[in-house]
Amino acid sequence: MTLSKKIIATALLLINFVLLHYIVSSLPIRFDFTQEGIYKLSDSTKSMLEKLEDPITIDFYSSKSVTELPAWFKNFSDRVEQMLEQYQSASGNKIYLNVIDPKPDTEEEERATAAGLNGTELPNGDRVFLGMVVAQGDTEKIHPFFNWNRETFLEYDISKTIYETQLLTKPRLGLISSLPLSAPDYPAMPGQPAPQDQFVVTQLENQFEVVEVTPAEEELPANLDILMMVHPKDLSPSLQYSIDQYALSGKPIFLALDPSSFTEREQGRQQMMMGQMSQATPSDLPELLAAWGIEYDPSLVLLDETNSLRRGTFSQPAWLVFQDSFTNRDLLPSSELEGLLMLEAGQLKQSDTSTANWEPILTTSSDSLQAQAMMLQFSQPQQLLAQAQPIGEQATVAGLLSGEIKTAFPEGRPSESEEGESAEQPASESLATGNATILIVADSDFLLDQFSIQRSNFLGMEQVQSLNDNQNFVSNFVEYLGGSSDLIGIRGKASTSRPFTVVQEMEAEAQKQYQAKLELVEAELQAINAELTKLLSEQAGSGVIYASPEMTAMITENQQKQAELRGEIRNIRRELRQGIETLGTVIGAINLLWAPIGLLIFALLFNRMRKAA
Repeated sequence: MTLSKKIIATALLLINFVLLHYIVSSLPIRFDFTQEGIYKLSDSTKSMLEKLEDPITIDFYSSKSVTELPAWFKNFSDRVEQMLEQYQSASGNKIYLNVIDPKPDTEEEERATAAGLNGTELPNGDRVFLGMVVAQGDTEKIHPFFNWNRETFLEYDISKTIYETQLLTKPRLGLISSLPLSAPDYPAMPGQPAPQDQFVVTQLENQFEVVEVTPAEEELPANLDILMMVHPKDLSPSLQYSIDQYALSGKPIFLALDPSSFTEREQGRQQMMMGQMSQATPSDLPELLAAWGIEYDPSLVLLDETNSLRRGTFSQPAWLVFQDSFTNRDLLPSSELEGLLMLEAGQLKQSDTSTANWEPILTTSSDSLQAQAMMLQFSQPQQLLAQAQPIGEQATVAGLLSGEIKTAFPEGRPSESEEGESAEQPASESLATGNATILIVADSDFLLDQFSIQRSNFLGMEQVQSLNDNQNFVSNFVEYLGGSSDLIGIRGKASTSRPFTVVQEMEAEAQKQYQAKLELVEAELQAINAELTKLLSEQAGSGVIYASPEMTAMITENQQKQAELRGEIRNIRRELRQGIETLGTVIGAINLLWAPIGLLIFALLFNRMRKAA
């Protein structure tokens, strides 16, 4: 083959490679080879899309033509658009996607603003949009702005907005509570402010039609979308059976038990001062919990000095504060919670015989203890700690149970006999097993106003300030559970931003090396300083202070040790930088050369095959 033919063949090969790349990238087919399946829709989303009955229109507003658009914004915008294209493809022509570029001072920008989308300003003053409007018939829902900090929950945010367009009425929430969450019906005393609902009830009523259920009722109201139980006590056997069947049917439950209700105990003290008898008791549903595979002892509370509430030098080990490292960040509703307060909480454990999935949400430190709940009425914090028993592991205070459970009433519905005792009715129409979704928290005080918000009045308008994330915990999980079963099945995915884990490991190892060296030399320096202090004190006792040869030698040794330490730390850091730079050079060379090398290998194989033919 002549040189000119070789050049032409190489050029044609390059052109074919570019054309093939263009054709493949234009095809509506996507292959996801990422470890976590970042770019493909979950089965839950596909199930939700299959249930769409009427067409949906999605107007996706993305400011693509803005000058000096940051690369990260453009990449994330493309990521959202590709995800929406997958929704369109998986919907069976039920979703119509319109990609709109709201350029400055255009009708499209006015439409985006009128729809309620939030534009954000770049440092150069340009306003950019990255949101969507989802419409089905007369129903319209918006996602004001796709936040790149929530990239791992992008699929959930899109699916939730689509799901909300399907709702014609508010979902129904059944509420069982022995705590006074709703304001009493009787009028306020003269000169006293009118009683208010607890803020948690106000929040729930914004999202749901709240239906209150008393413990004495025989069964749950029909057509409940979610059941919430707060410190439930003295439930009738028939109502417990109804709850059992509700759980087995797959409907979600939010359950807040409490081995020691601080609120109830304080109310009891006030009533005793007024001459009324009242005794705080724990809440427990032993038969239901046993059937669900959850172990819970209502006589024990958790203590944890590591996570205890502190005010100055005072510590209350039974009041637990849960920060980032003790909160499940992988579960969507708890992923952004910063701090929660639980009072006199109990421990939840999954039994060995349970086959359901148990996902801890709030956990104590491994130094946590258990104490008798009744001792909280009589003991000071230090006395409690002295009487408590170590657990030896982290304890779970809140967790999500999902998967197959069995009934707590294998004989069927209980009924009241003539003697007033419960009897069983045939189980022919009862569910024996089912897939449940149950959130369980071993505390109930945390959702009350006293421990979660602060109310104030400004110019006649009430303002509410959060003290922690307790109310967000409730609203996030109730909204999460109260959505469709498909929404509950969507989990957060990994970010497309991949950390340099090797570099992080190298930095951590270097930190360990010079931290160990630092501790060793500091111990030697402290010993030298102690000798110097001793000599100075002896001289001060004699009334004459002078630099003896021994003292001068110690000072010189001290300075030499410090200089040696600084030199060794510099060497460790220099080696770390060299290692990172070498790794970066290798990665850069691989990124630069893999395509030409791959093309060369393809050309050699192609040439060999052509000669063989």
